[in-house]
Amino acid sequence: MRELKDVFLEKKHVGLRVDLNVPIDDGVVMNDERLSATLPTILEILKSTNNLSIISHLGRPKEGEFNDDLSLRPVMEWFEKRLNIPIKLVDSIEDLNGGVLFLENIRMFTGESENNNDLARRLASQFDVYVMDAFATAHRKSASTYGAIINSKEACAGLLFAKELDNLSKVLDSSSNLLSVVGGSKVSTKLEVISNLLLKSENVLVGGGIANTFLKAKGFNIGKSLVENDMVSIAKKMLETGKIILPNNVCISNSTQSDDFKYVPVNLVPDEKMILDVELNHQELLNKNFDSVLWNGPLGIFEIDNFAKGTKDLVNYLTRSGLKVVAGGGETIFAISKYSDKKNFDYVSTAGGAFLDYISGKNLPSVEALELK
Repeated sequence: MRELKDVFLEKKHVGLRVDLNVPIDDGVVMNDERLSATLPTILEILKSTNNLSIISHLGRPKEGEFNDDLSLRPVMEWFEKRLNIPIKLVDSIEDLNGGVLFLENIRMFTGESENNNDLARRLASQFDVYVMDAFATAHRKSASTYGAIINSKEACAGLLFAKELDNLSKVLDSSSNLLSVVGGSKVSTKLEVISNLLLKSENVLVGGGIANTFLKAKGFNIGKSLVENDMVSIAKKMLETGKIILPNNVCISNSTQSDDFKYVPVNLVPDEKMILDVELNHQELLNKNFDSVLWNGPLGIFEIDNFAKGTKDLVNYLTRSGLKVVAGGGETIFAISKYSDKKNFDYVSTAGGAFLDYISGKNLPSVEALELK
């Protein structure tokens, strides 16, 4: 797969697909982390050419209809201020030429989501080079993230895209003793993730509602806790690998609204209680010779302070561990921001669905398209 450094950009017209899907309130960008993450690629391209067209989606507008609430204008204005250059917003693909331009929300164009070949060809035909830097959408086979790459004269990965792939591939394929931490509410939504990580990891530590299903599969009483009964048999087979790390102690309560809670051993959960958090077994982790950690998903309902200890302790442990730590997923990023700082981790992925698909072992359409160029 070619990267930005492999392509000659001097005075060429460059199309850049990025992910600028950020929260906007009353015309103001509320969180600019994703925007800032794209700046290195934009600045690198502008060193060679000032003929740059930026393409992104925002939200889920109805294709073929303009929706002012989901216009990229506030995002364009953010970049104008940050780059200190004039930028024009255009709503026609055929107007993408001359200076630094923003194409209006690509999801407003008919055929984007279904990878319409006509739309893909129209996009690709405008540019000398098509740069894919939207790793967060790499799992979607759409016109701008797949078809335009295939139909382009020349294509490559942007700096952020390449950085995401490099960090994820290294932690999954080059770690000699990898600990994977998988939290969240349901085994069913993380089944492929856990299955693949069992092949790649020394151990997989489970938390959140996912742990409840594994605890039941192990024969423990879990009271009224969230559980997926149809996944218990699959959890039993995963336990047979000997790689799953279960909590020794859990936090129980009558409900998420209750202030009456306590931590008990997993074999002492009453019938009328539910498990809402897990206690991190620091000693077991310290006894293992891990060199890297891959983390996705909270260990409890960390949005509620009463049930945040497991997730908070995990963040603190990873911050101080000295291990190479790669993390990803929306709730995971929120937990890191709440209890620490992303700077304390080796890499925090900007992606959600693409991150999960990649660590599940799935092929990402955008990666496949780039590898064909």
